Amino acid sequence: MPADVTYDCIIIGGGPAGLTCAIFLGRYRRRVLVLDRGSPRNYAARAIHGFIGHHEIQPAELLRRGRAEAKAFGVEICECTAEKVERLGDVFQVTTTAGTMCARRVVLAYGLRDELPHVAGIENYYGASVYHCPDCDGFEVTGKRVGVIGWGRKVVGLTLKLLQWTDQLTVFLDGHAREFSKEQTSKLLAQEIAIKDEKVIDLVGNDGSVRAAVLATGERVEIDALFFTIGTERTCDLAEQLGCVAVEGTSCLAVNYFKETNVEGVYAVGDLVPGSELAITSAADGAIAAIAINKSLLPPAWRA
Repeated sequence: MPADVTYDCIIIGGGPAGLTCAIFLGRYRRRVLVLDRGSPRNYAARAIHGFIGHHEIQPAELLRRGRAEAKAFGVEICECTAEKVERLGDVFQVTTTAGTMCARRVVLAYGLRDELPHVAGIENYYGASVYHCPDCDGFEVTGKRVGVIGWGRKVVGLTLKLLQWTDQLTVFLDGHAREFSKEQTSKLLAQEIAIKDEKVIDLVGNDGSVRAAVLATGERVEIDALFFTIGTERTCDLAEQLGCVAVEGTSCLAVNYFKETNVEGVYAVGDLVPGSELAITSAADGAIAAIAINKSLLPPAWRA
């Protein structure tokens, strides 16, 4: 990447949010650079659901098409990791593993990382029959036997939400103490949802399809799918470096309607901001941010 060029915008993260933002800015004929290290949150997913016109598309194929579209509008893409971002006067300097670049605006689109349960072999099923997002994959477990791993308050909400698709549900506390109230426990039991306190030591299945969870007691609980809700974290500390404010109690950054953070000129999109963590809503975030960024770069006399 040329070190003496100041881009209109550098987008850190090349998922649906970052690429959509890049495509719109490219269509505005802005000079745009996308930095992406190629490790999306949905790396394990076999298909994306609910994205109009792209039902069952593989995540890698959606990103391949997105990159091609972005490049067609003049967007530059650098496969690297952003390590540092700082404001220098009217521009932002981004230090990466491929060099140092500058831009007038920065978009944080690097997303979140899910904490997987510490269960032997879970990676063999993740994305095929083990999920974290009911909005993405709830329909796929309709009528099936479903387990849910978690011990915080969110596990209750997730499990009750899954009743929209199945009434064969089991909560696995995985050896942890319950961090939800007696009232919430009663809500689960009222729906005849089983609660297993013991640690899950193994998953049994084949070809990506889980068939049972094995507990420390030796009990085998038959399941066809497994959801989990343990926690998430931002994939790097660039937002902290810039001084972006987070939403209390979450991994999300606080933004306004136009996806701008409390730091002028810095925007955040996708899973980094509050809302549904879907590919399609992430793409919408990217478009909203791009429109606002383009307007902010126009001469004052041109702004309506």
